[in-house]
Amino acid sequence: MMRRSAAGAILALGVLVPAAGGELDAQMPDAWVLVGQDAADYRLRLDSEVARSGSSSMRLEARGNRRRSQWAASVQFVDAVAYRGKRMRLRGYLRADDVDSGGLWVRVDGILEGKYAMLALDNSEDRRVEGTRDWEVRDIVVDIPPEGVTILIGAMITGDGELWVDDLSFEAVAEDVLLTTEPEVVITDQPYARPAGVFPTPTNLGFEREMNNAMENPELNR
Repeated sequence: MMRRSAAGAILALGVLVPAAGGELDAQMPDAWVLVGQDAADYRLRLDSEVARSGSSSMRLEARGNRRRSQWAASVQFVDAVAYRGKRMRLRGYLRADDVDSGGLWVRVDGILEGKYAMLALDNSEDRRVEGTRDWEVRDIVVDIPPEGVTILIGAMITGDGELWVDDLSFEAVAEDVLLTTEPEVVITDQPYARPAGVFPTPTNLGFEREMNNAMENPELNR
């Protein structure tokens, strides 16, 4: 059952303005952007030298030594309409090199009482990857409420190190599959504003190069 918490809680992942990377933007996996309060101190790129399968993976890395309080996240914005009323699982494989903390994350945004609301958030806080690890599978399971408008999926890194992500999937699961965190609802005093670059379904989850024109396809950005 959903509960409402204080408005100040929204925003464990509240600063979601994509980092301005200049030529670094060309290195990012198609359909993914880097966000976070310390995004300028991190880099997101397609790594063609390290992959669990296929030819490449998504790599998040600290640019120099970072404090454990600093973080950044990769994100893709997905339209929630097709997933309303479903229990969804984001699954992916993570590899880490001297990481303070890293993991997958999912957030569901929508409209309640005419205002922008966070309807669910799981940032893998209690099951983060730390240190140096070979590829390991990680899951996040969330319910998509009828009020959901946008689903945010991605990976997050805190502090120092390098984190690789590969072979993501986003699929409906049965109701007997347990949620990975309790739902938390936070209503703000702001109207909902749809972010730019929302995809109708998740795109480029394998981090290959076939999606080079995806962001230019008007059918994918509605």
